[in-house]
Amino acid sequence: MNLFFSWCFGHLFSILNFLLAVLFVSFILRSKRPPGNTLAWLMFVLIIPYVGIPLFIFLTDRKTKTRLQKKKALYSLNPQDILLREEAVEKLLGGLGIPPAKGGHQAQLLASGEEAYAQIAGLISSAQSRIHLTTFIFAEDPVAEALIGLLEKKAEAGVQVRILLDSMGSLMARHASFKRLREKGGEVVFFNPVLHTPFMGRTNLRNHRKLLIVDSRRAIAGGMNIAREYMGPQPDPNRWTDLCLQVEGPGVQDMEDIFTEDWKFATGKEPGRDNPAPDPPGGKCVLQIIPSGPDVTSDPLYDALITLIFQAKQRVWIATPYFIPDESLTRALELAGRRGIDVRLLVPRHSNHFLADLARGTYLRQLIGSGCRAALAEKMLHAKAFLVDGDYAILGSANFDMRSLLLNYEIGVLIRTGKPLADLEAWFQAQFLAAGTSDFKVNYWRDLLESLGRVLGPLI
Repeated sequence: MNLFFSWCFGHLFSILNFLLAVLFVSFILRSKRPPGNTLAWLMFVLIIPYVGIPLFIFLTDRKTKTRLQKKKALYSLNPQDILLREEAVEKLLGGLGIPPAKGGHQAQLLASGEEAYAQIAGLISSAQSRIHLTTFIFAEDPVAEALIGLLEKKAEAGVQVRILLDSMGSLMARHASFKRLREKGGEVVFFNPVLHTPFMGRTNLRNHRKLLIVDSRRAIAGGMNIAREYMGPQPDPNRWTDLCLQVEGPGVQDMEDIFTEDWKFATGKEPGRDNPAPDPPGGKCVLQIIPSGPDVTSDPLYDALITLIFQAKQRVWIATPYFIPDESLTRALELAGRRGIDVRLLVPRHSNHFLADLARGTYLRQLIGSGCRAALAEKMLHAKAFLVDGDYAILGSANFDMRSLLLNYEIGVLIRTGKPLADLEAWFQAQFLAAGTSDFKVNYWRDLLESLGRVLGPLI
């Protein structure tokens, strides 16, 4: 009988121990800690529950909410005390060794897929000596086929045509048209093979840049891949919302430098370039080209974003398809919202990646609780844009997530003066007007699932 009671007690104790561990796992996931901290506590509680659970109870409450609610604020933030000097961005980016800001540009915001397609087709058709194109996705669809047809004609006419595709993004892009393009003298190269020997940990580092350079004089950079979801000659109700920037001026040579290094990495050869062109007449835009990725010292896009957020005086507007920041970026936006900055995040109501949508929920609720606002685009938004006051904007290929900002090869254009700043502000206003809203409040189980998504977010 004693043996029976001992067995029952042990069995019951094991069940209670399991249920208690499950309960505390849910507490840990919903505590909104940094992912590394969360994973450490999860392993501690699951592997050594008798030690981990008591320690979690006694050591993890950094703030006592009931006491805080009874106390008056001991201080208030003075925005002037937290703002960085105007020279902060110049010193930051200059210290990272990236190309300096340059004036004398003509730049045009391309805010629709039809406009972008027309400009890309026009630039290709106007090429006299060379066409350099790099993109993450080169789809097999009528839009891509039409552009390949234009490239074939230029290659046949003796123009140097070089296309650099990411091996992961364009994994299935094996057009028969590529063979015809190669036969006519064009080159199509795949960047960083998915499978390679020896395994050097590079498979996770993808070239996410989108860049077209013609005759080393004119360029288009932004978020659009070569596919009908992004662009096309005719309007398409299913087309995604995206942005590009057409540039003419001295910054194109900086873009050419980026393409050159990527091409050399993929092929071991120099792609060649034309002599620098004189500044276009009437060029008034001041731009700075910001490469980011494994081939760049530090993380300049990430660092510039944080610096600009702290420097903001009036507003920080962000458009991104995938919003998965880290704790530092979240904290910067949180502080901006608390000091009265107009922080607005434009994201799609439903993106094309369910896991990305799952990972963003806890971050958005955290920021909304600090005075920030979220706007939901009803159709897929793929634009990557960042606007601070009326003074700075960043357009490019990088999403507001850690894969783009810390892992991928990316390119951004920092706009300091010129018409694109006003055009981007008007674009944001139109998007906010058409977008829906949400407080992102969810039930317990959805919050638990999104908290798990937050832990996995850095891996997405």
